[in-house]
Amino acid sequence: MRFWIGLWVLLSLLALGQDLATQERRVRSLEAEAARAQRLEREAQARIQRLNQELSRLSQRVRNLLGEKARLEGEIARLEGERAALRQEIARLRRAVQETEARIAELERDLAALKERLQALMQSLHRERAGRYLPLLRAQSFADLAVRARWVGYISRQDAELVRRFQATLKALNEERERLRLLLADLSEKEKALAATQARLEEERRYLLSTLDALRREAEGKKALLRDALSERERLQRALSQIQARVLSERRRLLELQRQEEERRRREAAQRPPPQVVVPPPPLPATVGRLAFPVPGGRVLVPYGQEGPFQVIQGPAPGSPVQAAAEGYVAGILYLPNLGYTVMVVHTETLSTVYTNLQEPLVAEGQRVSRGQLLGYTGGGLLIRPEELEFRVAVRVGEETRFVDPSAYY
Repeated sequence: MRFWIGLWVLLSLLALGQDLATQERRVRSLEAEAARAQRLEREAQARIQRLNQELSRLSQRVRNLLGEKARLEGEIARLEGERAALRQEIARLRRAVQETEARIAELERDLAALKERLQALMQSLHRERAGRYLPLLRAQSFADLAVRARWVGYISRQDAELVRRFQATLKALNEERERLRLLLADLSEKEKALAATQARLEEERRYLLSTLDALRREAEGKKALLRDALSERERLQRALSQIQARVLSERRRLLELQRQEEERRRREAAQRPPPQVVVPPPPLPATVGRLAFPVPGGRVLVPYGQEGPFQVIQGPAPGSPVQAAAEGYVAGILYLPNLGYTVMVVHTETLSTVYTNLQEPLVAEGQRVSRGQLLGYTGGGLLIRPEELEFRVAVRVGEETRFVDPSAYY
């Protein structure tokens, strides 16, 4: 009974120290969480800056393309004006060609009629041979004879001169028609070249418009990402503010626990008997033998004394099974939200084991347990990883009950 009372007092004192250690872990955890939130907030800020730079670059590209679009549209309008002027000039030249061809046709008809007249005159003179003098013989007087002879010669000369003038005019008109046709062909080629250039510029304009559309869609996507990044940064800033407030609160609580712990230590120091020589753990009773490892397949993660008077044993996975290290009975079950369930098993009047961070135990107080019997599963505490177990071995040496290194008994 004295062993059980001593063990219970020891566990009660341990709970206060464990609360202090748990609070320190909680503060460290919150500080680490705050550091992660700050890192995420910095990453979000960097992402926002990058998106702003990309949006600025896209906006500059859009402005450049809009300037190029305006230039192309001005060039297209200029070419369209030149084409319209060329089409007007081509229409005018075609009308001039038609007018010239009409004049040529009229001259050719007049020339043909004149040639027929001259041909008839020549034929008449040839038939009559000397009959060209017949008009002279019909003269009534010498004066009439002179007049007739003069007019026959004049008419012949005038017809021949008219033929020559018609032929010269016809030649000039043919040359003018050829010149107009050449000019018309040249202007048509220029109009075709302008049309090809305009078509090429229109194609460039269509490509530029499609590029502008793609850039605008990309900019809209970047803006959506930016809105998401801004919302994420705002959420992270709120979370960081909340975490920092919790850190301050938990630090104040830690300081209070440290003050209480210091006060407790001063009281203990005042009541503590003279220090005794530390002796190694006593041997186990023969009826117990070696202790079974409490977590099958697990390993010692934190040795005894490094974080407190216990071992931290890591199981294969969260919710690892925990077994009794030796035969005995369940002397007590303690629950702390931060630590989960603690099961105390008494094996002899001088030996007991303690298992912390269990989910709801599978045994009850006062129940007999055998070596290797399943006590429960890890993962009951809030601040201890779900695959870990805090394992203690308590021994009674004389009138004192103390925790010892479990590794001495495996």
